[in-house]
This record gives sequence, structure tokens and C-alpha cells, in this order.
Amino acid sequence: MKIKSVDLRHMHTTALMRRCLFMLILVLVMTACSQRKGYVIGVSQCSEDIWRDKLNDELRMGTYLFDNVELRIASANDDDQRQIAQIDSLVASGIDLLFVSPNQMNTVSEAIDRAYDRGIPVIYFDRKTNSDKYTAFIGADNYAIGRTMGHYLATQLGGKGRVVEITGLKDSSPAIERHRGFTDELKAYPGIRLVCVSHGSWTRKSGEQAMNEILSQTDDFDCVFAQNDRMVDGARDVMSRKAAGRKVTYIGVDALPMPDGGMHRVKDGTMLASYLYPTRGDLVMQLAMNILEGKPYKRENYLQSAIVTPDNVDAMLMQADEMAQQRDRLEVLHKQVDRYLVQYNHQKVFLLLSSIIIALLIVFFIYIYRTIIMKRRLAEETVNAKLQFFTNVSHEFRTPLTLIADPVDRLLADPKTSEEQRRLLQLVRKNVSMMLRLVGEILDFRKVQNGKMNVEASSFDLAAGLREWTGNFGPVAQKKHIAMNTSMPETLVVCTDRNKVERICYNLMSNAMKYTPEGGCINVSLAGGEGGSFTLAVADTGIGIPADKLPHVFDRFYQVKHGSGGTGIGLALVKSFVDLLGGTVRVNSSEGRGAEFVVSLPAAKPSAKENQAQSGPEPDRLAEEYIAADSIDAADAPNSRADIMTSPDDDGEREEILVVDDNDDMRKYIGTLLSDRYNVSYASNGREGLDKAVSEVPGLIVCDVMMPEMDGLEMCRRIKTTTATSHIPVILLTANAMDTQRADGYDCGADAYIVKPFSGKVLTARVRNLIESRRQLKNIYAQGETDEAQPESMDKHFMNEFRAKVNEHLADPELNVETLSAELGLSRVQMYRKVKALTGSTPVELIRITRLKRADKLLKAGGHTVSEVSYEVGFSSPSYFSKCYKDYFGHTPNGK
Repeated sequence: MKIKSVDLRHMHTTALMRRCLFMLILVLVMTACSQRKGYVIGVSQCSEDIWRDKLNDELRMGTYLFDNVELRIASANDDDQRQIAQIDSLVASGIDLLFVSPNQMNTVSEAIDRAYDRGIPVIYFDRKTNSDKYTAFIGADNYAIGRTMGHYLATQLGGKGRVVEITGLKDSSPAIERHRGFTDELKAYPGIRLVCVSHGSWTRKSGEQAMNEILSQTDDFDCVFAQNDRMVDGARDVMSRKAAGRKVTYIGVDALPMPDGGMHRVKDGTMLASYLYPTRGDLVMQLAMNILEGKPYKRENYLQSAIVTPDNVDAMLMQADEMAQQRDRLEVLHKQVDRYLVQYNHQKVFLLLSSIIIALLIVFFIYIYRTIIMKRRLAEETVNAKLQFFTNVSHEFRTPLTLIADPVDRLLADPKTSEEQRRLLQLVRKNVSMMLRLVGEILDFRKVQNGKMNVEASSFDLAAGLREWTGNFGPVAQKKHIAMNTSMPETLVVCTDRNKVERICYNLMSNAMKYTPEGGCINVSLAGGEGGSFTLAVADTGIGIPADKLPHVFDRFYQVKHGSGGTGIGLALVKSFVDLLGGTVRVNSSEGRGAEFVVSLPAAKPSAKENQAQSGPEPDRLAEEYIAADSIDAADAPNSRADIMTSPDDDGEREEILVVDDNDDMRKYIGTLLSDRYNVSYASNGREGLDKAVSEVPGLIVCDVMMPEMDGLEMCRRIKTTTATSHIPVILLTANAMDTQRADGYDCGADAYIVKPFSGKVLTARVRNLIESRRQLKNIYAQGETDEAQPESMDKHFMNEFRAKVNEHLADPELNVETLSAELGLSRVQMYRKVKALTGSTPVELIRITRLKRADKLLKAGGHTVSEVSYEVGFSSPSYFSKCYKDYFGHTPNGK
């Protein structure tokens, strides 16, 4: 069994290595997975130009501040159907937010609405549609741009002049709003006339086409306002070819700082002014993250900007160059950070792999170490397994020994037993004593192994004790013709554990008697040594011990070859007791020349607590157990059968006793002991016993501890914590004789704890005493009041609650047992039996008595008629009340 335990540990260690490897690989995978982007943002651009390229670059740079963002950018190149398809594709790919710059106000609205209806936040930037289904807008105020450019142009012309306008894409929101702002501003200058408006599509070529259209209508104008700088370039090219001599002023919108952009056109004088149309991709990205992360944001967000004129163009270009340089530096830094992150990730993977290897090495070395330790412990665990097996078997022996010992004692006490039968029964009794000694030795040895054996010292005359102990072996020595010689002082007072010294002596004497043949000799000597110690020596002339076996004679379960039987535990127990008392034991022997065992012990055990009153437990029984293997002499018989068997109770009422034991013979035997006086019922395990206790509510329970389904301790605990059964006395029968095991039994609420093998006389007496004690308690409860100083218990609590419920419903003539049992949480039968067991009266009788006592108090207080009192205490008929009152008090309510 223990070898299997070692295999299980080996399997556990291997499983530990697998779990460690799995956890480390899991960490590696989770680390790799942690690099996945958290948010996906789709960008739908209406076209491709340098302004939108700049915006896209700024959006990408904006993601540098948010390492959990992925951008997916698509450009429709001024194609409405293409933009619709791109929006639907982005939504289908699983984006978390959509940026849209609509090509026109009406054409792509339905695609954007579909995305919004699916719960995807939508941000318009630069442009809008005619739908209100969007989350936020961010971009320049195009109406304000139009007004600003109109005001600047009117100022430059001195309030008089002729102007033409080239708009952007006709149905796009910037074109519409810039035109409206421009015309609204010109209304303030009556001298300025807008003589022609032509529509472009934001490109240079569309500017050329629009200028040709204007020239086909008129060539009389002073200024051209194109809604972006590229269309200005196209218009100027046409004018340079067709009207080279005309002096015309040009203004535009965008003011990009590129070499061909609007700022350089203003600087070189080819344009009068341009309006800086902001991109601000960083602010666009921040707005998106605020929406995704649930932070506050505004729905309408207008970007600040300014007009670029010859007066400020140098400063604007210088600022633009500086920003471009900073952007380039940021891009370089970002690439360096990416490179460092790649290196960091490689180092992290290397570190994780190194950690895995180190962890595996550690686990491997732990495995090797544990394997070595387990191999060293294997022999010890095998011995412990054997000892545990014998311990368990020894516990099991106590039940059949009870079934043997107590019936034998009863038969020996019977005067009808013949002499031949008596001799055979005495032989059985001696062998039972020998088995009890073996069981006791194994259990004591187990106590020593577990560190639960205590030393209880007392002062006594060891010389006198040794003469008594060796004298007990005299009859056996005479029978085998063995000479016994003793050498010891007249007195030798020591302070040590008398019981353990006695056990040492009996074991050594029994061992010597076992291995000494007829005609041999046993010498026992005792001497006080120096330094406050004494020496006990037992020598025999038996078969001796071979020299190669001497180192093992004190090993557990070791037996010399060709020995005469035994368990091999007696001398090991001697060694354990000697070690416990702080002494030494040695053996001198040679094969064929006998053996001598010498025990040296301190005369005073300093670590022991002295008990002057101790005189050694049951010396006669102990001697009988050790001598039983070598003698079948008669022993004193127990008291007569008449002392064991008892008669029924004087009142003729027989209590119900429930016997719970998984051993059928033990149940029947206990039933035989108790059936003459009590009604006995049976259960074969704790669960069945608990069910019977709850349903039948017996007067007392006798219960074994070790049982299947539910052990006796758990059954006892549940009985004592259940209202219906808490009053039932419980006697536990067990083979567990240790003090801690007894304490466990009493902690569970047991009223008595009897160790197997037990005397039938003791069991019946204990049953009788517990039932008598319960009857005395019943008299207390029957008085109607409990002692307030009495400790609170479930029974006292139940009776108090019972009386409280009765008093609560006292005036109710319909009050009955069913009502009370329902309110108390018991069945009618359970409450009836519990109240009857606690008080001797039925619940109906207690209700009637409570009513009569209350009525008596009311009548003595005066002021009430007999009829009034009878109704107040719950009697439905005054005549019936008077009858019950007279039956209980001996006179009528009127005092007659």
C-alpha cells in the first residue's frame, strides 16, 4: 500500500513538471497575444490630395499616443459609389469607430446611416451630410472662412470692384457653406459685385474649366476667389494664356506650406491671400479615443485657423517649417521606439525561455531530490504501513474480543457450568487476555510513534515492585521446570513512570520465558547505579541470538529465525519506552548460550510531572495478560450472573433502547444484555440509526463509533443538535481508547464512552444510570418551571418555547397538538414523544394543566366569574372546565 503511495508522489511530481511547463508556455502565448490592437478605426476619405495626405499622416502620428489603435484608411477618389462600397466594407471588417469625409452631402448618407444604426460611432471631419445620424463633427467653420475671405477681398479692393467665384464640388458641404459665407459678407459692401460663379471639383483642372466658363461670359472682373488653392492655380494658368495683359488678384483656401502650396503662392505674390484650412489629425484622434473610452466629448468641434497674407506669410512659413521638422523628428523617434520595442520583445521572449529552462531544471532537481528522499523513506513507510495495518486490525479485534470475553465471564459465573467446561472456558479466557495484551502493545507502540504517549512519574519502591512482578511468573516457571533467581536490594525508591517500567519488566520476562527451554534458568537483577540511575537486567539460558542478528532485535516486527512465534513488537516497545524515559537498553548474547537484556534508567525523570498517588494501573490484569501465553491456570471468576442480569423496572414500563452497530453479532449480543429489562430495536449503520432515532425517539441509544454510511460521532452530533432527539442519552462503544478520541466523543455530546472489550455488567449499569438520570430530569421539567440557574440546553430551550407557545394560544379553544407541533417545527409523533420523555406527561395533558393553573390564578385574584375564566383560558364549556378543575385541584372553582 505504501509503495503505491510513493508511486502516487512520483506521479504528482511529474504532473507538477507538466503544469509548470504549461503555465510558462501559457504566459508566453499571453504575452504574444497582448500585442494585439484594442481598437480598430476605419477612415473613409472622399478623395486623394496633398491636404488629405497631410491629414492621414497626422492621424497615423496621433495613434502613437494610443498603443491599442489600428487605422484602416480608404480613399474614394471623388467617386460616390466607391465611397459607399468602402464604408460598407469597413463596417463588415469589424471596426469600432468610423471616420468619414463625405464626397457629397446626399449621395453617401445611407451607407453612413447603416454604420450608425449598427452601433458604430461615426465622426464627420471636414465635411457633413444631410443626415443627423452621426456621433460628432470636427473640422473648420467653412461659413466663417467664406465671410473672412469676403471681408479681406472687399478691404483690398477699397469697397469697389467686380469679383468672380470658383466653388468646390457643387453638392459638398464646404462648397455650400463657403459660398454662403462669402456672399453674406459681400452684402455689406454694395460697391463689390459678384459678377459670375462657376463650379469646380477641388482639382486644378476643374479650376481651369471653371475659368474658361467665366471668360466665356465676361472678362470684366478685378479678383478671382477660388475655394481652394489648386483651383486658383488652374484659373491663373488660363488667365495667363487668354488675358495676359489683365491685372487680376487671386485669393484661395488651404494655405498648405508645401513648395506648390498656398503659402508659397502668397509669398511670391502670385496670390493675394489664402486661408489656412487646418487638418489637426491629433485632435481628430483624441476625439475618437474619448468616444471609444467613454470619456466626455462635444458633438460639434470647430478648429481654429487664420488667413495668410503677405503681412504674416513669413511667420506662417517659419512656423510650418518648424512643425514639419518636429514632425520628422517625431517620426524618427517613433521608428527608434519601434525598433527598441522589437528588441525588448525579443529579450522578453529570451528571458521567458530562460525562465522556462531554469524552472524545468529546478523542478528536475526537486524531482531528483524527492526521489532520493522517498527512497530513503520507503522502508520507514513500509513499516509504518504494517504498523498502521496492525493498528487498524487491533481496533477491529476489540469487537470480537468483547463478544468472546464477556460471554465467557458470564458462563464462568454460572454455577451450572461443569468443571470440564470451566477449565475450557478458563483456557479461552487466558487466550483472550493474551490477545488483549497484543492489541494493547500495538496501540501503545502507535502512541509512541505519534508522540502521544505521556510520561507520568511517581515515587515508588522499585525493588518491592520487581519482586511482585517476577513472582507472577512463578507458576509458569514451575510448570516448565525453569529456575528463577533474583538479585536486588531490600528497597530502591525511584521516581519514574511505574506503569512503563512494569511493562518493560513484563516484556523482558515474557521474552525470556518464551525462549528458555525446560530445565533452564532465568536471572533477574536490580542495582542502583551512579549519578542517580538504576539498572535492570534479565538473563536467560535459552537459545540465544546469533551475532549478526543482535543489531536488529529491537527493530519493529523483527523476529529471530527459528524463534517460537510472537509479533516482533514486544522488544521494540521496550526500546520505545526506555527511550521515552530517557534511558538505554542493550543486549548481550551468543547463539546457544542465552541472552541478557540490560536496561539503564534515570532514578528521577526530570521532564516528567510527579504524581505521588499513582500506583500503576490494574497490575493483576497486566500480569494476567503477559502470563496468559505461558499458563492456563484458573483465574478469579467475575461476579455472579445475578449481578449482571437485572429485572424490569418496578413500574413495569419498559424504555425503548436503540442499538446501532454494523456488526450483527455485536447488535444481537447487546440486545441479549438489555432485552430482559428494555424494548430493543436495531440499526446497522449511523444513517439508519439517525433515521430511526428521529422517527421512533427512543429512550436511549447505544452506538458504535466506526460504521459505514455515517460514523457514530457524526450520528451523535446530529442527534444532539436536532430538537426532536436532543434529549436522548447516547452511549458510544468503540475500540478507540486514546484520551483524544474520548474527548472527541464527549465533544459530540455523548453521555458515556465505553471502550471495547467491555463488561456486560458495566454496560447495563451505565444504561440503567443514564435512564434514571433522565427520569430525575423529567421530574424537574414536569413541575412546569425550570431552574433559571441551570445551563441553557436544547431540552430546556424546547420546553421554554413549548410553554411560551401554549401561553400564547391559551385563550384559543382550538389549540391542539397539531398546531403546536407545526409551530415548533416537529411532527406530531416527534413532539408527543419528546414532551412525554422530558415531562412524563402528554402535550394534551400539559396544555390542560397550564390552562387550569392559569384559571386558578385568575379565580384567586377575583373580579371574574367562573364562566369568564373558563373562556379566557380556552375551555369551550364552563361545565367541562369545572369538571377538569375539580379533577386536578380536588375542589370546584367555587371552592366547594
